[in-house]
Amino acid sequence: MPFQFSHAEICPSCPHGSCIEDLRAAPIKNRKTKFRFTQEAAMNCTFDSFMPGCDNDPEPDRSFSEYLAQFQSNALNAGEALFPGDLDISRPAIAKVEGDVFELLEAGAFWNAAVAWNNFMDSGQWNSKVFSCPVNAVPTPARKVGIVKLPRGYDATLLFKEDVRKHIKFHEVALARNETKLGLSSPDIVGVRLPHPLPFSMQEFLNPVDDLGKENLALLQGAHTMLEGRIDSSGFLFAVAVKRTTRSDRMYQPLFEANVLKYLIGEVLRGPAFRFYAHLNSFDGADVRETYKAASLLSLIKGGAGGARAIDALYLAQKPRDSAQSILNDLTLFHI
Repeated sequence: MPFQFSHAEICPSCPHGSCIEDLRAAPIKNRKTKFRFTQEAAMNCTFDSFMPGCDNDPEPDRSFSEYLAQFQSNALNAGEALFPGDLDISRPAIAKVEGDVFELLEAGAFWNAAVAWNNFMDSGQWNSKVFSCPVNAVPTPARKVGIVKLPRGYDATLLFKEDVRKHIKFHEVALARNETKLGLSSPDIVGVRLPHPLPFSMQEFLNPVDDLGKENLALLQGAHTMLEGRIDSSGFLFAVAVKRTTRSDRMYQPLFEANVLKYLIGEVLRGPAFRFYAHLNSFDGADVRETYKAASLLSLIKGGAGGARAIDALYLAQKPRDSAQSILNDLTLFHI
């Protein structure tokens, strides 16, 4: 289906199912919601012919705002075509869905950037026309990476090998004896070093995701399961906090995640340097630039002139292609 289309013609028999759910006959308890987006169907509809910001995108330089505006327009126009004169969707509901879509657009672009990197690691040839080969990158087959989205509430330690998890468990038990705990929360996206040689079960990490149709959307949402129990203590490279917008009362979660993960990777597991990124589509609503200058608590404890930042890079994510390129450019920083 094209990015833009005639809703009156397509929507009544949409191959992806309706992207607007009618709740009037079965309302949600204690809510006034009459209609809501069916997020997956709406994404399948809008992005079923290309991956935004990637090689098969006819206009890969487009911004997140352009992709999200078309996504919202398609869904609202579908609603008007299916429920003329009756459609009633709240703005907060739209904003919630856009936050999820923004995260998935980043995840898709990150995946394809990692595929370009992985194939370069094997062949020494850079094949992507949209992404640029990082400066000074040396093709090394053992340095392939996987960049995956994690579900909300997911236990990121499940990615580690069993012996590494036992080390973490020992630490947790010791804390529990003092009625304390680490309080690990799940980052939105993580980057890991893939096992070498690459197992057959992980060959997907060599293949680009061409769209956000049903199958590929499921792949992006479930790719973390291919990594479970396979990552060494030195293989957890970075995490990314992804937010469409932020508020002053929400911007401290990435700081908490960064400090806990840096302690876990650097101190408990004695792993190499771990990086934490914050990708925001807007800096409005909170003084994130100043807040994210906060030092890593671990770096302060270990000493040094002022320590290192908990969030290594704050990035204004305006285009999927550029967001992914920023991650690609940093892959040469991981010397282990």
